Amino acid sequence: MRKNILTKIIFALAFMIVLAGCRAKKELLPASEVPKVMVPEPAPDLTKKNKLDAVMEMNTVFKTLSIKAKADLNINNKSNDVNMNIRIRNNEAIWVSVTALAGLEVARALITADSVKVLNRLDNIYLKKPFSYIYEFTNERITFQTLQSVLVGNAMTEFISESTELNNEGENALLKTVLASMNYNFTVDQQNKVLFTQLNDSSAGQELLVNYTNFISINQQLIPHSVIMNSKAKNKAISLDLNYLKIDMDGNVDLPFRVPERFLIKN
Repeated sequence: MRKNILTKIIFALAFMIVLAGCRAKKELLPASEVPKVMVPEPAPDLTKKNKLDAVMEMNTVFKTLSIKAKADLNINNKSNDVNMNIRIRNNEAIWVSVTALAGLEVARALITADSVKVLNRLDNIYLKKPFSYIYEFTNERITFQTLQSVLVGNAMTEFISESTELNNEGENALLKTVLASMNYNFTVDQQNKVLFTQLNDSSAGQELLVNYTNFISINQQLIPHSVIMNSKAKNKAISLDLNYLKIDMDGNVDLPFRVPERFLIKN
């Protein structure tokens, strides 16, 4: 396990769609002949709108999350079993601690909207980068909120708009948004919880697939306890099978991040 593993785990792909709108034309005739006639805009697709509203309403709402997980991490066919502690302050910070099965912490990360900080305890290296560092691994339109959504299993509302397509498939619904070569596809169940997410940028050779199962109610909200990620970026393939053992919501969370003096700093 090396210093960039943690960033590669979390940063896969993302993209943003463009909101589009149109306005119906009006034809005006002289007032002396006939009254003005307004051609009405086409009626909105309320079926799709209602579905999208319902999906967004089912997104998990929280102030903080504290997650204990077991993880099977595979990078280019090299597998590692680790334990992970994940703490999230909504829209502020994601803190991750990775420990070996013997209980020895091997890496720690603190991600905010502005920066990425990683402690590599195996090699005594401290990596400090701006948030834009993740664009070495993914599309430049990724946001901090996107990372949260991947971990929590929320629909990525920043990628949903009037152009999002809706197709029903049995008891589930498939939703898709396209922008140039980039696609955001996700599947929701009858309760409008996300079962599957795909972020794909064919021109960049990047793809992230995430499957969510084993939903358990916490504070009257359904949260997946099994999260399986598969990421491909050019010649790198990463899979992460997360089993959430315990989730605490809206408690006080500490995000300790102290850099030992002996660590080599890499900016």
